[in-house]
Amino acid sequence: MRMPTIFIIMNKLLYGTISFGCDPELFFSDKNNEIIGSEKVLPEEGIDVKYNNGTCVGDKNSKIVIDGVQAELNPRPNTCRANLGHEISACFKKLKEELRDKELIHVKFSEVVKVSKEELDSLSPKSKVFGCVPSKNVHNPDSKITVNPAVYRYRSAGGHLHLGVAPNNPYGIEITQRIESALKQPERTVPMLDIVVGNTCVLVDRDPWAKERRKNYGKAGEYRLPKYGIEYRTPSNFWLRSYQLMSLVMGLARTAVLIIANSTEEDNYEKKILSRIKMDNIVKAINENDFDLAYKNFKKIENFLVEIASDNDHFPINERTVKEFHHFVKKGIDHYFKKDPMEHWIDIEGHGEGIENFLMGTVRDDMQGKGGAGI
Repeated sequence: MRMPTIFIIMNKLLYGTISFGCDPELFFSDKNNEIIGSEKVLPEEGIDVKYNNGTCVGDKNSKIVIDGVQAELNPRPNTCRANLGHEISACFKKLKEELRDKELIHVKFSEVVKVSKEELDSLSPKSKVFGCVPSKNVHNPDSKITVNPAVYRYRSAGGHLHLGVAPNNPYGIEITQRIESALKQPERTVPMLDIVVGNTCVLVDRDPWAKERRKNYGKAGEYRLPKYGIEYRTPSNFWLRSYQLMSLVMGLARTAVLIIANSTEEDNYEKKILSRIKMDNIVKAINENDFDLAYKNFKKIENFLVEIASDNDHFPINERTVKEFHHFVKKGIDHYFKKDPMEHWIDIEGHGEGIENFLMGTVRDDMQGKGGAGI
């Protein structure tokens, strides 16, 4: 006899905003498409990006800096995904301006590249190392890089997420305090980021080089604890391909933080989602970039994500977008994002089309045979 399916009715999450920041990386190549170190393109002190956006968190300018072989964008944090997008756009406008007199240098958004031995040998010792601050790993405290960066010729581009407490949160002091508490508990919040963000990114980021990258960087559970909150270091730079992908990963990250922030003894959202999946499967799907396993994991939590979404404007996976998200995954990002990423970011105007509207518009039209593919 077949047992009936039991659905657990849950309250919606108490919503509150967080501070979004990031440090996505990219590469430069020459006229022969050979990778060149960013120290040969950017000034040692980096490039300041002055953009008049008064809603940003903090008073520092955005910046473009040298980070080993890679170049790194440091857009000013923001409590709004769209305004963070404007900062990233401003970075690319400034970068294009700086490269105007260097016509033979190109920007590459590859997740992993191989540097020639000649180029690697020609770089300064500072550009050969893999970053100065070791990552922590909530699943494996002993995890560490095992290759010699002076010899190992592969370099990968991260898309780390910086999550902090929003100043003057308009949603009230209670949710602000809960978010602050969640960000001080990486042993709880980082695994939730793996479940909601890292595993979902495997569905979208299907670059075959992702597994190579995770031999050294971006494993499940990888994080740092800066003074403002948590730096989640699992995602690659794949989301730098479009504003919509940035909107997706930031929205999912906020969802993960809110799940922890809203979990109480009376209504434990964290316990409910953990009861639906096996954490070992989440870790395996991420570390091996296993699409099939990640999809199985996602299907076990998608109803939960829909049920807890307190509105349709701040949660990427909600009752109006979940079918479209499956179609988006099926088609893949190459189907939708055909434009050069740098030009895509430069051309962004106004508030932009975030992931929720993109799924309900472009992807839904594509589902219904009305076009909509390729932006």
